[in-house]
Amino acid sequence: MNHFIFWALGFGTLWVGLKLFDDEVILIVSIFVGLGFILAGLIAAPLSLQIPIEITSVIVLFNVCMQCIQWGDRS
Repeated sequence: MNHFIFWALGFGTLWVGLKLFDDEVILIVSIFVGLGFILAGLIAAPLSLQIPIEITSVIVLFNVCMQCIQWGDRS
């Protein structure tokens, strides 16, 4: 059950980082912290849960990267 706690912390950190922070450095740090929690949850999770969570995290991180690209073009 520890993996659910790590996943909640990881995805929560990603969500908070995207919604609350406009500074790019803090956003990048929150992404790395969220990924660390997600990875810790994946390590602790049973194999039957790892693949769906990995697919979900790839989709979430793709959206994060697209938002970072949009924010980076502040001419």
